[in-house]
Amino acid sequence: MTDRLSSAAPETRVGQRVGEYIVERLVARGGMSAVYFARPVSPPGAGGVALKIVHRDLPENIDADRRLEQEARAIARIDHPNVVRVYDLGWTDDGLPFLAMEYLEGVPLSQLIGHGAPMPVSRVVEIAQQMLAALGRAHDLSIIHRDLKPENVLLVERGGQRDRVKMLDFGIAKLLGAHPHSLVHTRRGVVLGTPEYMPPEIAMDSPITAATDLYAFGVILFEALTGRLPFMGRGAGELAEKHCFTPPPRLRALNAALPAELEQIVLRCLAKDPAQRYSSAAALAEALTPFAGEPSGPVTLVTARPHDALTEAPNEAEPVSAEKIEQALREELERRWTDRTLPSPLQRSVSRLDGLAERLLELQTELAVAEDRLLAAERDEAATNATVLEVLAREHDLDAQHRALQERDRSLVQALTTFDQSAAALLDALRASRGPTETLLQSLLSTGHIEATSQRVAERAEVERLEGERRRLFDELGRVAERRALTTLERTRLQSALAVTTAERGAERQRLIVQRAALRAEIDHVRRAHVHATNQFALDLAVALGAR
Repeated sequence: MTDRLSSAAPETRVGQRVGEYIVERLVARGGMSAVYFARPVSPPGAGGVALKIVHRDLPENIDADRRLEQEARAIARIDHPNVVRVYDLGWTDDGLPFLAMEYLEGVPLSQLIGHGAPMPVSRVVEIAQQMLAALGRAHDLSIIHRDLKPENVLLVERGGQRDRVKMLDFGIAKLLGAHPHSLVHTRRGVVLGTPEYMPPEIAMDSPITAATDLYAFGVILFEALTGRLPFMGRGAGELAEKHCFTPPPRLRALNAALPAELEQIVLRCLAKDPAQRYSSAAALAEALTPFAGEPSGPVTLVTARPHDALTEAPNEAEPVSAEKIEQALREELERRWTDRTLPSPLQRSVSRLDGLAERLLELQTELAVAEDRLLAAERDEAATNATVLEVLAREHDLDAQHRALQERDRSLVQALTTFDQSAAALLDALRASRGPTETLLQSLLSTGHIEATSQRVAERAEVERLEGERRRLFDELGRVAERRALTTLERTRLQSALAVTTAERGAERQRLIVQRAALRAEIDHVRRAHVHATNQFALDLAVALGAR
């Protein structure tokens, strides 16, 4: 097997000593860790191990170091021949946790199933019985795997016999009950696992039991016996919904050669209610026993290859190298079959690669549209906020005008009050003079009242002017108050509309964020499927060339 590496992946550990091991080469690199082939320092020339080393600077909520330690403890407790063995757990000199495990060369089950063609029943049952033996041992120890999938089942050759099962990756295993060795506590609402094989109770954040693993096991059986998954979806959310609510298709509609009893066994594993599944892995193994055939012979068509048994999903650089491999394989295909009809396996491989390329293009287009909609929603929300701020600023200006007019009105009222007091004093003086007109006039002239009266007349005219100004100001004050009331009403309307719009756009934005995340996850899944399909294409091409 060619090691699954990006051409740009730095082999920073090669040649270094890690614990009691010397690193010789990088085998694979995943999102959370890297796996190296290493040999013990002593004795010299001893067999190799797989060193799984956690990446630096992972987010705190990943708990990668604790998951690694829990994986080591879970595997060590299981101690089963069908589970990869753990040799050592320690820390690198620069403070990163590592796990030393059995180094295995073999073929992941994912390379044999899910390519449109079913596997022979006897071979499927043989593999299934070994998997169930390992699961039964784990369940007896209250350890639930939670991430069963074909990638975590390695088929190795032992004693000339193929299909010897090794179960892998207990990093997110669930330890039921109160265990002092349970180091990782999954946060509520955090969904772990692989969408294509996800049991309903994991998708719905319900209690986890041994039946949880049996559901994922049923999905693997379905895929192995029919050549396809029971549920397909356009993202993790749609897949989870189907696992929870959609009945699986009948297996015999996809593979008419299957015995009806075997179909019922698989469908029982896929029951939505955990209580309707098999009571234990041993009970399921017993149900499958009648369909077991003779042991398989030595490996013939599949070339043994080392497996990144302990890694997570491949990194994003892998599809680039897979595309280059696919291009080279297609060129070889065109050169060898210029004038002949392709054999059926090659036709299926090419068709699958074409379908994955088309699906990837669709997903990338949908992702671009979702991101554009998200940007548009954020722009709309910003525009609405700007409108509200503009109305609030206008209302503030009107408030300032209103206060200025009120102050001016108070000044006018004070001036009028002073004048009214002076005018009242003058009238009192006139009423007190009751003599004849001449006497009154003489008295007025001698006392200066005529001059005072003239002054009062002038003041009266000023009062009338001031009263006119006051009425004008009152009218303007009324208009300002009316505008202020209308602005307040508009502000209230906009604030109410903003609350509704914010809620709607917030929900839409969140939906788009979730959709974007789901699309990215599905793109990653399609790219991983492309890697597997390219490998299968290479195998089919090698077999076809050998047959020629």
